[in-house]
Amino acid sequence: MTLRLIEVVIPRGYHEEVVGMLKEDRILEILDMGLGNDLTLFKILLTTEDSENILDRLEKRFSHLDGFRIFILPVQASIPRIDELSDDNSLKSQNSNELIAAERISREELYSNVLSVSKPTKIYFIMVMLSSLVASIGVLNNNVAVIIGAMVIAPLLGPNMGLSLATVLRDADLAIISLKSIISGVILSISIAVIIGAVVNFDPSIPAIALRTDVALAGIVLAFASGIAGSIAFTTDVSSALIGVMVAVALLPPLSVFGLLLGSGYYYLATGAFLLFLVNLVCINLSGLITFYVQRIKPLKTWEAFKAYKLTYFAMLVWSLLLVILLILIQIRKII
Repeated sequence: MTLRLIEVVIPRGYHEEVVGMLKEDRILEILDMGLGNDLTLFKILLTTEDSENILDRLEKRFSHLDGFRIFILPVQASIPRIDELSDDNSLKSQNSNELIAAERISREELYSNVLSVSKPTKIYFIMVMLSSLVASIGVLNNNVAVIIGAMVIAPLLGPNMGLSLATVLRDADLAIISLKSIISGVILSISIAVIIGAVVNFDPSIPAIALRTDVALAGIVLAFASGIAGSIAFTTDVSSALIGVMVAVALLPPLSVFGLLLGSGYYYLATGAFLLFLVNLVCINLSGLITFYVQRIKPLKTWEAFKAYKLTYFAMLVWSLLLVILLILIQIRKII
């Protein structure tokens, strides 16, 4: 059981309303204390899964008040342990089974986490450069261990998850940030591989290269699985290290192979690697979009949620059509 401590700052005089508002919820503990400037601080201890519902209700009711603010803090441990707390110290609802909360972190926490790994920062570009360099060397030497090392440090998960989250939330700012990171990361990765391919002689029949110049059903399934796993990793606050490996498996190697082949003049084989990359990119974003939608991640306000649903449906259609078009192009390429 993971916990969150929600700190709510509101003007004085709302103690009874806040407590009454939360008495039917699964609250483990609630404390309040006076602050300066006629403000009151409420500390609410609850499970991670219950946080979004309560955050939404508090925001809807008190966000118009001057001084209102909410802080969300992860709780690493509690003394005494939570399972040792007596019923007298808990406002847990007797009818808590009536409400089954989604097993994920709150929308606000998810947004903050995804945004932090979606920005095109200096660290992001450094990691793209390093992972591309390592992946290219691993592919040229047909060294699986080195390729896996590149997968571990590849930062491609964040921006793709950011684009999916931006769609379900109808957040243009996050979408622009994610697209900038994806496009710039792809261009940088290809550029590095092209330079290496232009100066190094290699055999394009190397298994690590030949494997990534064609699209197989297993690769499409892997891409979908990577997108779903990446989405779940973020929404459940699970470490994304292993998930990053899965996403890199679908994105980074074919991208590096494309650049290597392009730089060496193997243009026909390069198109196969690039088509594989595009198929994987589409599959990852489509599966991530579907996962966020199924988990009911949406804007707070009803009218915004309605518009976000329409955008989500449209995006699903676009991604699906792109996938069909790419698969058709792949079949045409095999014929000619």
